Amino acid sequence: MAELSTLLLFPGLGADPRVFGPQRRVPFAIRSAEYPEPESQRESLAHYAHRMASRLEKGPNLYVGGVSLGALIALEAARLLEARGVFLIGGCTSHKQISGLFRSVLAAGATMPRRFIRPTLLLAPAAFKMFERLTPEHRALMTCVLREHSPEQTRWSCRAILEWECCAMPPEAPVHAIHGEDDEVIPLKNVEVERVVQGGRHLINLQCAGDVNAFLTSHLEMRFETQNP
Repeated sequence: MAELSTLLLFPGLGADPRVFGPQRRVPFAIRSAEYPEPESQRESLAHYAHRMASRLEKGPNLYVGGVSLGALIALEAARLLEARGVFLIGGCTSHKQISGLFRSVLAAGATMPRRFIRPTLLLAPAAFKMFERLTPEHRALMTCVLREHSPEQTRWSCRAILEWECCAMPPEAPVHAIHGEDDEVIPLKNVEVERVVQGGRHLINLQCAGDVNAFLTSHLEMRFETQNP
């Protein structure tokens, strides 16, 4: 009898595992990772992901995935974690696929003095209301998570994303991508995806949790059935 699959999820920019509350409803084991501080502001995203992966537990039926920045981390960490599959939730494979507007936001964050980062996050509720379609509860959650996140880690993330190109799609593991139709951070026209969520913005794991959970479950169940003819 095969072991049940485990899905290891990486959160997005400025976030932590609390954003995966809706995904804990899937009928598989869910793990999520906390982001450590970068070694320096010049550490590459690939090196950071590999450093994280070296500290995480592998497993015989491990899958990895993530939202936004977390999708990038999952791609880089998949091979070291010997993952059986990768899930990109609002992800991409190059910084060039990010919208010009959001690249400008990242550039500002990457050069912003540390002392100004937390005050700037006071604008987060307005930004979430403008660019996302979240419930008041989810906006409050994201605002809280952002304000509690390490300013140093946030600033590093902005720079690292702007310089990132995927090292290589992991050949040993299939990559499954789901994306919001109206994503303004990584526009749908810039990426190739397996599933489009109608009306979805960037944070579809919160906004359209039912669609995302069904997508994850369908692939994990398919793999489980393949292992158990």
